[in-house]
Amino acid sequence: MNIQQYITQIKTGQPINFSRFISLLPELYNKQKYEIFDITLQAPQRWLVTCTAETMKDLEKLTLRPSSRIQAAEMGDSHQLSVSSGFLLVYHNALTDLRPDVVYLEQHSYLQGFKPKKNLLIVENEENFFLPKIMLKLAEKFTQQQFDLTNTDITLGSGTRATSALARSWYQQYENIYCAFDYDLAGLKMYRTLKNKSDGHVHFLQPTDYNDYSSYFKMKPRSHSQLIECIEIAKQLGFSALSETVKKQRKFMEQEMLLMEMDNE
Repeated sequence: MNIQQYITQIKTGQPINFSRFISLLPELYNKQKYEIFDITLQAPQRWLVTCTAETMKDLEKLTLRPSSRIQAAEMGDSHQLSVSSGFLLVYHNALTDLRPDVVYLEQHSYLQGFKPKKNLLIVENEENFFLPKIMLKLAEKFTQQQFDLTNTDITLGSGTRATSALARSWYQQYENIYCAFDYDLAGLKMYRTLKNKSDGHVHFLQPTDYNDYSSYFKMKPRSHSQLIECIEIAKQLGFSALSETVKKQRKFMEQEMLLMEMDNE
């Protein structure tokens, strides 16, 4: 049941599972539940609940879907909706200095001052992103294909920025998208999201032989469940070598470690 269904039952005087109802509400309601609500036990796990008219109005606001991020902020949580505009930093071959370009994103359009190339390389971490030539060489090494700024643009993308609807709309202008993400649970989830929401032209940038990189797996998972989930997702994605390496090392690899690999060449 959702909040609206519980509110309907409260209004019509029907007993409800009060514990379940409270779990759906913001934390404040749980902390002050006995001050906010009057409850009477009717049967096991079934409580008759009453509250003031003002409280009921506040509860009903929780069921409304905001039409904008501003309205969501007025309702107490702007994160209910995605932003209506955003930006991406991009390296391309028309730049005249070391500064990346800025692409302005809107829900149904975008503004950019360059012609897109065939390929897009999405780099998760800033340290790697600001070394575009090294990342292009790394992409060549891992794929045995030619990568340079004449055929590839590079953008910085991490977390929700990389997988947002705004960014995904912009990605559609590229024939191939290569994801240079961390070799961990978050990186695999980001890749899976992009892969599932694309036409199949999204690729995970990784070495062909993880034996040469096993010593680079140094980041400890925050929990055992995080480790297990990473192993399973890698397996589901068909990345058996990565899955086995994470399972053996019991650690993840951050993409900054790959900079050490390129420095050694």
